[in-house]
Amino acid sequence: MSAPSRQQTPNPHLGAYYGIIAAAFISLAIVLAMFEQLGWGDGAIARSLILLPLALYLVFAIGSRTLNVEDFFTSGRRVPQVYNAMVLAATTVGGVGFFAYTGVVLFMGFDALAIGLGWTCGLLLAAILFVPYLRKAGAYTLPAFLGQRFRSRPIRMAASVMQIVPTALLLAAEIQLAAVVASTFLPLSYWLSILLIASFVSATAILGGMRSLTWTGSAQFIAGAIGLAVPLIVISVLFTHLPTPQFTYGEMFDSLQGAETEVGMSPVTPGEIAPALTGHEPTQATKPFLQPFGAINEAGFLVLFVCFALGTAALPSLLVRSGVTCSIADQRRSTVWALALVALFVITAPALATFAKLLIFRDMALAPTAGLPAWLSELSTRHLVQTSDLNGDGSIGTGEFLIMRDGVALLLPMLAELPFVLTALLACAGLAVALAAAGSHLFTLAGSLADDVYGALGWRPLVLPRLMAAWAAIGTCALAVIIFLLIVEVDALQNAVTAFAFAAATFFPVLILALWWPHCTAWGAIASLATGFLVLFLAVTMGGMFGLAETAVGIGTMSLVAVILALGAGIGASLYGPAPSPAETAYYEEMRKPEGEAIFDLAQQRAKSVATRKATD
Repeated sequence: MSAPSRQQTPNPHLGAYYGIIAAAFISLAIVLAMFEQLGWGDGAIARSLILLPLALYLVFAIGSRTLNVEDFFTSGRRVPQVYNAMVLAATTVGGVGFFAYTGVVLFMGFDALAIGLGWTCGLLLAAILFVPYLRKAGAYTLPAFLGQRFRSRPIRMAASVMQIVPTALLLAAEIQLAAVVASTFLPLSYWLSILLIASFVSATAILGGMRSLTWTGSAQFIAGAIGLAVPLIVISVLFTHLPTPQFTYGEMFDSLQGAETEVGMSPVTPGEIAPALTGHEPTQATKPFLQPFGAINEAGFLVLFVCFALGTAALPSLLVRSGVTCSIADQRRSTVWALALVALFVITAPALATFAKLLIFRDMALAPTAGLPAWLSELSTRHLVQTSDLNGDGSIGTGEFLIMRDGVALLLPMLAELPFVLTALLACAGLAVALAAAGSHLFTLAGSLADDVYGALGWRPLVLPRLMAAWAAIGTCALAVIIFLLIVEVDALQNAVTAFAFAAATFFPVLILALWWPHCTAWGAIASLATGFLVLFLAVTMGGMFGLAETAVGIGTMSLVAVILALGAGIGASLYGPAPSPAETAYYEEMRKPEGEAIFDLAQQRAKSVATRKATD
């Protein structure tokens, strides 16, 4: 018997619709470029290129609204693989990757690749180890899967509570970055930008849940991809005469090394830069771009890589999308497509950073204060750089030129003195990707509270009250994040490192045991969850006192320690505790079969058939 959702096929015109959207976005940028040449101001161009796409995203959300539970939580299980891959890629990279990661690449050069490689390998691990089996299980959320696998409501509720930390940290980071972009290019204050961004994301999630986030996120991914590609291709053509920056930026290495040498930049050793990952405050670039293992040593590089790989593979915001495609095979292909898209971004970020750093040091290399480049005043006005002749020698050295890490992506067109529309295009792209990621994190957090806590307590009222619980959870989570961001100063990249570390320590071990070891029991799952979460939580909260997790490498190290301890605790509790129940064993065997409908869908069908027979009798 087929599940009801499988009888509904995807819209065959989706490709044409999104092609029209891509063409409209490019056309808008071209028209605004023409208007800029005719005298339009920067403010009007920025408002048009940011607000008009936002209105389009809202139209998508309204058009995909739903009151159907399965549509709300799984988008009807009929999302084509490519569109699901777009949202997966946007959620993986997000505004953290678009802004913070590209900035770290400029400051750290080779060493920053630990993060990007971790994302790509993490998606590969997810595609092999977790995604197919989660799709076969068919649960709406990761905690719901654990509850079904071990036939345990306490496990389900505990997992739901534990995923609050990584998901909320990423949600706060994405909204903060989106608010910074909005307040920089729109006539809005920072606090008002936070309020409006959070309201926009929560409205999108409330209208249609997973369904509206899928179709809105696909449009946002397209806007992000175009907005990043167009300015970078233009600059690549100017520098290398070829529109392939990912393959040609290596031609700039000799010039970049020459500029770095001219300003007195010399190789550094790990420990001279503290912390290894630069903060969000304006910072001087002191490490040569091509020097390997300068900001962190080989062990630190490996630790960061493994931390991000395991955290990406077990990130609840990504795994929650394991149930939205039509089949297990589609879900595998979807994750592979997402891996390819993320890998493309990872090899694109160094090109952007190379061009930006070359332009900065070529123009600023001991430039006299009376002849500073024209772009400097605009960047200073937008608080993207800070300069001052501190030593009074009449020139600007590397120690007197401070760069805002999260603004490196926006620097590039201004450094090249290109039309302002390209800067606004990059801002629009980064904002779009940040909104897509924020929507996924908010829905994961609120949807779990509504389905796992609300559902695990055994409350099964009518459909509308159940959706109202989800709406209330979305609004409450958005309000909590707004208050948090208005009170606490957030470093988006540090939030991301901590979030991926928590995902790795808490969920990777229990998923390995639950999906790949038939003898894992409910006691083992609880022991694994609790051990991984508590070890890392204590390390992070007590890091300032004992120095356990003060830096990104420290957090990554403690997360790997937590993973090992959690695996050991799960295996030990399973071996020396009660044996798996027949129901647990039967569920494991059914889940491991590659064919057939989702187990959850079949259970829902049986329950519906029983209810129908009782009503008929």
